[in-house]
Amino acid sequence: MRKGVLLHKLILLELLLGGWQGYNLFWSSPTYGWWLSAAATCLHLSNGLHSVIAWLKIKPFLSKRVSRIFIGTVVLAQPYWIVEVYATFSFFNNLHNRELFVKTRPIETIFRDPWWVAASIKLLWTLKRTYDITLRQVVTISPRFAVMLVAMALAIVFSLLDILSVTDVLADALPVGVNPFWKLSLVFKCLTDTVILDDFKTALDRLWTLRSESIGGTVHLMPRHWSRNGKRSQERSQEHYEQLSLHSSPRGGVDADFEMQRPVKARVLD
Repeated sequence: MRKGVLLHKLILLELLLGGWQGYNLFWSSPTYGWWLSAAATCLHLSNGLHSVIAWLKIKPFLSKRVSRIFIGTVVLAQPYWIVEVYATFSFFNNLHNRELFVKTRPIETIFRDPWWVAASIKLLWTLKRTYDITLRQVVTISPRFAVMLVAMALAIVFSLLDILSVTDVLADALPVGVNPFWKLSLVFKCLTDTVILDDFKTALDRLWTLRSESIGGTVHLMPRHWSRNGKRSQERSQEHYEQLSLHSSPRGGVDADFEMQRPVKARVLD
């Protein structure tokens, strides 16, 4: 974690806000209800920060219009969380309008999960489509990046279990208000942010470089980057191609290709 980097500061704040849940078990009523409600508010703030962090990480791969829609809808979702915080305090402390929580809780995932799920899908799409890297290569070259992908998958699984719980599919096993799934989902969301601290473009560029160095032979000269307006930046690709061709040797045959210089030592990102 580097000082002065906004993304890293937000990730640290996300972790601090998410660390207060569970201490309510040491208290009896009415302290139990108030602590649980306050800790849940911090968890909601942490979830909101995760959506902002997801936007900052995936932003280099988004057009300006899509980027504005992404963060704009995150902002538009915040009034719901004001109502949800009030409903949580009312439900767990037997206040007025206690039944409001029963109505707001089932739709909570709509205002919490779409953004980071979309960012995860975009990351996988970019990994395969633009960088042409398989999951097997990811595991081999960068176990840390593979851990992040597994954490993303587990976060989605627990989010789905949360939906099943609040829609009465798991109602017989879990009473109203007692649901660990969205909290476990948040744990794995935080893991995805801390395993790879930088934005996804920086991480993927580094991953692609390590892949190229580990192969050592004939490789694509550069990943198929997309500019922020959604079109391929072919001018930059051509310029990069010409620079690399000065240090490469053409192969014989009709389909001539170029070989990159073999690195002194292949590196593995752990």
